[in-house]
Amino acid sequence: MLRQHRELQKGLLPLFSPELRGMRMAFGKGLWQMFLIFTVVFWISISFLFGAGYDGSRHMKDARMILRDFDQSPASVALAHMINGAFAIRTAPNLVDFTQSAEYSTPAAVRDAVWGGDAWAAIIINQGFGERLAAALTSGGDGTGAAAYDPGSAVTLVTEESRHYFKVQVVVKTSEAILTALQAPYAQAMLEQATGGDNTQLAGLVQSADPLALIAPFSFTVDNVAPFHFDLSMYILSVTLSLCMVAGAFIPSNMWKTIETPFYQNVRITQLIGLRLFINLVWAILICLQATGIMFAFRGPSWSPTVGDYFGIFGIILLNTLAFSFFIDCMQNWLHPRFLLATYFTMLFVNISGAVFGTEINNHFFRILYATPFLNSGLTLRTLLTRGSYNKTRFSVTINVVWSLLWWVVSTFLIARKARLVRAGKLLMANVPPPPSAPAVPVPEKAPGDPLHLTPSESARTSSSAELESSSLARRSTVSTSDIEIEDM
Repeated sequence: MLRQHRELQKGLLPLFSPELRGMRMAFGKGLWQMFLIFTVVFWISISFLFGAGYDGSRHMKDARMILRDFDQSPASVALAHMINGAFAIRTAPNLVDFTQSAEYSTPAAVRDAVWGGDAWAAIIINQGFGERLAAALTSGGDGTGAAAYDPGSAVTLVTEESRHYFKVQVVVKTSEAILTALQAPYAQAMLEQATGGDNTQLAGLVQSADPLALIAPFSFTVDNVAPFHFDLSMYILSVTLSLCMVAGAFIPSNMWKTIETPFYQNVRITQLIGLRLFINLVWAILICLQATGIMFAFRGPSWSPTVGDYFGIFGIILLNTLAFSFFIDCMQNWLHPRFLLATYFTMLFVNISGAVFGTEINNHFFRILYATPFLNSGLTLRTLLTRGSYNKTRFSVTINVVWSLLWWVVSTFLIARKARLVRAGKLLMANVPPPPSAPAVPVPEKAPGDPLHLTPSESARTSSSAELESSSLARRSTVSTSDIEIEDM
């Protein structure tokens, strides 16, 4: 057996033999093309990822906030003036004072505005703040008979997590930092106002006032009107969407590649299209049902979902997966394998960029991500997980449906095109032309009446020609005709 193996090896060509020069050149060309392609892919994909999350404070003014003073006392007017001045800096959200407007005339209306997405957050100066502060400064009480003054009852910072958890956190942390920084200057202003600038009255004020009202006349509480009711972070939800996109699209596509040859050669085109649709749908449904079940299994104690929540989340993930599945179908029936992975990589990274980092307070270029399935799926998931806040479900579902239908329609034409080319012998399964076949040896036609046997000289010439042709074919068969070589021949 070892001797037989050595004999077989002697018949093979070494890698650097002159006969394989064309194959080596084709392989080197393929490597160089792949390097160029993935250089472009990395720059596009990583730039999208980093750009979508880069320095959100640069575009913080795109985040609108509401300020409403429901007290209208001298103390609250002074506080509102200081808050407006503090939020005028570039790195702060765009604070709009609606105190003198008919809009948002009640605290409930302000909360509804934040709940629905009209504002990222809101600052409410609560009614009675000035009266309670005056009572605490003069008699040590808060005007209601309570023993101590509560600074936290002065201001309410209304927030929500539904628009985008991480971007909201940037807005909230910035607002909290500004309000905290205002406490000392406001205490100084209130002290000067209470004493009228006369330091001789300071001792009497200290003896009569609540010490907390002197040190911190105002503070704030945070009212999150749209908690997630879900104990896992949005990173985990984004990974779930990514996994469904990849597993729901790559696995049936790669499986189909292993069995597609006889189908393209023998099955009707309409049935091919139906079979591909059936495979994608069934596989996506199975994957998304399991992913939804995993989310429910790890939901934590703060969320009590219903059956409707299950099928709602399942439907969102399914649409997101199908949009990516049909896109991959199109690419596999159209592109050379050399370019497929680059296309998948770019598509996935662009989608993840928008979903993880959001777009609304980033560079305006990233607004194009509103047209991506992943970002819209994430928005709809947040709406479900917060019981209906920032409801953009119609827009989000429409985007996913449009992408799914578009890629499916395009894939039907590409499947039909590939089937025709394969049956005509003009295309292989790898989306490359077939190798050139050996030219046929012409057989001279015999005139009617010629004898069927050959003369000895003709027989010798025919035998010699057959041996040369057999040697040529043998030599051709020893040289590998890979997809790369075939393409560049």
